[in-house]
Amino acid sequence: MYYEPFVGYIPSEHPLASKQELVADDLDLQEVLLLQDGHCFRDNILNLCGMNAQDTPRKFTIESGSFETLVQLADERMGMTLLPYLHTLALNENQKKGLKHFEKPEPAREISLIYPKSELKIQITQALKEVISSVIRGAISFHDVRIVSPKQKVR
Repeated sequence: MYYEPFVGYIPSEHPLASKQELVADDLDLQEVLLLQDGHCFRDNILNLCGMNAQDTPRKFTIESGSFETLVQLADERMGMTLLPYLHTLALNENQKKGLKHFEKPEPAREISLIYPKSELKIQITQALKEVISSVIRGAISFHDVRIVSPKQKVR
């Protein structure tokens, strides 16, 4: 189990660009570019903002199926977005200037590999776990985070 912090991606002209660190109260859901409905990271962001998508009427909605598109939309001054920390490693140097970390404890999501122990391919699952662990271990800090779980859908 790992904890991946959230990072704000904020264009230089955005009102939050001058802040050193973000807090959840800084986030205006009207300004946050979100992934499409059905993505767990979207639910994480709505939970961090303390809202349901239905609770917040929006003038217009721009959503995407990829983090890359959200970054491009923010670069076009369409708003700001939040990214999982590991995704920020792929940004170019100019884009990394737009990253804002959160004050401690940082909001984060839990990353887990769940599998049945009775699985016949347990060796493959263990090998996958070791590869993922070796990649993530050096990239993610494991302390002082606040887990933001996806919101439970109301039925």
